[in-house]
Amino acid sequence: MTAVSYEEIARAFRDGDPRELSDRDLAVRYGCEEEFVARVRREGGHARYGRRVTSLRERTEAKVRELSVPVGDGHREWTGPVSGDGVPVVNVRGLTTTVARVAFQMANGRPPVGNVKPGCRRAHCVAGGHLTDRLMREALRAPLAEVGA
Repeated sequence: MTAVSYEEIARAFRDGDPRELSDRDLAVRYGCEEEFVARVRREGGHARYGRRVTSLRERTEAKVRELSVPVGDGHREWTGPVSGDGVPVVNVRGLTTTVARVAFQMANGRPPVGNVKPGCRRAHCVAGGHLTDRLMREALRAPLAEVGA
């Protein structure tokens, strides 16, 4: 076996789609052990070979990542469809929801409670970290209510 660096294998994952690169194929290509390739994949957090997005949640989140773009200052803009009121929406398998709800859950690891609004005040910003739900807004108002503001 020839010596291949960890970085060479990691670069192969970064440059290609990890789901289309098997550990065995890369081991043969680089002349190394298959377990070494598997370790690089695991430690780099790369998708498993052959892993396809199948659940409704995974498909919806993938579409939100694909159709939202950074526009500076941490904001993200939606490039996909919008409702009649201009609200960014995503439709997967015939089910439509607002992009803000999906982005909120992606960023916070929980579904939002009540309406989701950008806390940054930028209209229709879909950056997960900029979005607030009712619980977050109430928590921000509570200290103000205590001092009578």
